[in-house]
Amino acid sequence: MDAQTLARCKAGDVQAIESLVLEHKDRLFRFCLSILDDAADAEDATQESFIAALKALKNYREESSFQTWLFSIALNVCRSQLRQRKRRARLASSAALDLARGSSNNPEREVIESERADALWHAIHNLDEKHRLPIILRYYHELSVQEIAEVLGIAEGTVHSRLSISRLQLNGTLKRMQSKRANR
Repeated sequence: MDAQTLARCKAGDVQAIESLVLEHKDRLFRFCLSILDDAADAEDATQESFIAALKALKNYREESSFQTWLFSIALNVCRSQLRQRKRRARLASSAALDLARGSSNNPEREVIESERADALWHAIHNLDEKHRLPIILRYYHELSVQEIAEVLGIAEGTVHSRLSISRLQLNGTLKRMQSKRANR
C-alpha cells in the first residue's frame, strides 16, 4: 500500500478505503480462515478486522508493513472469536449438547479416513496456539520470520524456535497417524 493511498484512507476518502479493502480482503480472509477453520467465522473476523483497522488507522505509524499491522489486528479478532467458541462449547457441554455431537464427530477417525492434506491440517490445529500460529503464518501465508515476529509481538529467535518445535511435533503426529492407518 502506497503512502498516498494510506493518507487518503486516513482522511476518510471512500474510494481509497474501498481500494484498501479490495487489495487486502482475500489474503486477510485466508488468514482468518486458517486460524478459525470456519468460513462464516472467517468472513465475520475479516469484516471485524477491517472495521477495527479503519477505526485505528490514525494510530498506524508505518513502522511495519500495512499487511503486518492488519494481520496483527485480525489475529486479535480471531483470538476473541476462539475464546467465544470455547465459552459456547462449555455451555453446550453443561447442557449435554456436546455429548450428542461428540458421538458422531470422531476427529481421529476423520483424520484416518481423510487425505494427507486433511491430516496435516488437523495436526496443525491440534498444536497449541503459540506453535500453530507461526506455522500458519509461515507456510500458509508465506510471511517472513520478521513479519511473523511483528504480527505475534515476539522476537525473531522465538519464531525460529517455535517453527522448529512445531515441525517436530507435526512430524511425530503424522508418523503416529500413518502408523495407526497401517495397523488397521
